[in-house]
Amino acid sequence: MSLADDLSKQPTAQEVEYRPRTEFDGQQGYVQTGALAQPPTSYTDLLEQFGYNPDEVQIVGHPRVSRWQGFNGEWLAAYRFHIAPKTAPSNLDELINRVNEHQPHNPVGGGPHFFVYQAGDLQLGKRSRDGSTEQIVARYLDSVDAAVTEFGHLTRHGIEGVQISMPGDCIEGSVSQNSKNLWLTQETVTEQVRILRRLMLHTVEQFAPLTNKVYLDVVNGNHDEHSRAQNFYPGDGWATEAAIAVSDALEMNPAAFGHVEVRVPNKWNGSMTVPVGSTTVTVVHGHQWRIGQGFKWWQEQCFGNQNPAGAQVLQHGHQHSWEVQTSAQRIRISSSTFDCGSDWYRDAHGQDAKRGGLTYLLRDGEVSRMSLV
Repeated sequence: MSLADDLSKQPTAQEVEYRPRTEFDGQQGYVQTGALAQPPTSYTDLLEQFGYNPDEVQIVGHPRVSRWQGFNGEWLAAYRFHIAPKTAPSNLDELINRVNEHQPHNPVGGGPHFFVYQAGDLQLGKRSRDGSTEQIVARYLDSVDAAVTEFGHLTRHGIEGVQISMPGDCIEGSVSQNSKNLWLTQETVTEQVRILRRLMLHTVEQFAPLTNKVYLDVVNGNHDEHSRAQNFYPGDGWATEAAIAVSDALEMNPAAFGHVEVRVPNKWNGSMTVPVGSTTVTVVHGHQWRIGQGFKWWQEQCFGNQNPAGAQVLQHGHQHSWEVQTSAQRIRISSSTFDCGSDWYRDAHGQDAKRGGLTYLLRDGEVSRMSLV
């Protein structure tokens, strides 16, 4: 090389050629083809070419296309596709398909009582020393099975219908405690809601054939809030949204589920006061008052002539403890929790909660035959 050549040289970049390559970390990645005269005709073949199982990995979105003209005048192109794990359909269509499989409901005998299954504070997604979502789901399913068994034992008293009461904190969410629990949250919010929706439908499926009327009553808790960046409607949260999706699905098979009614508060309210047979019930999460102040909150609602003034029974959660408080004409029922415990509370106070849901009979404002299941 002459001195002139040496002085005229330039730091030419080593460009990346369009060669077939792929990267995938199990959650996201890409495949990039080499130079092609024609676009790929089969995504399945393309995935297999790069060593992926089309049943486990899918192409998502639109490809990025690069085109250039070769020295012989032929136009070539390379395609870069984004890939992600393949997931089963998880939206309303899945629920509708599942609902449509059920046979028409056959009316059964009635009676003066309503059977209540009160299940709050699942906090799906919460991770703690003694377990996480897998253990929460297992405990909930065992509880539903036990509740169905208890229903069978109590039918001799005459049962008109079933109320499935879910008073909030159904998921762990991502905003409670100023989002400090994110590291201890196992699933994303959408995954938590998906699990909740399926558990709600499962619970309805277990009770619907047993009685002529089923209520699924759901309110939001502080963990069910979808955002705290701004103030939003208290009646519009993740728990109520899951219930609404279940309601939409049940309507697709009225022959099997026409006797099932899903009830959520109007969007401006965090609680709702509804009839359950011959009893008027207020369903609320319980974060609206400090522990031990449930009757005080109820009294203030009465003083302001709000809807809970007409209730005989107050159903709530939030305290993570089974508790009953009564006066001559009012009954407050706090259900326990399904999560695997609060490590913070254990360190601070040395106690764990007794896990499960409650079953009991309602008749004319009176509660009887209560059990933790």
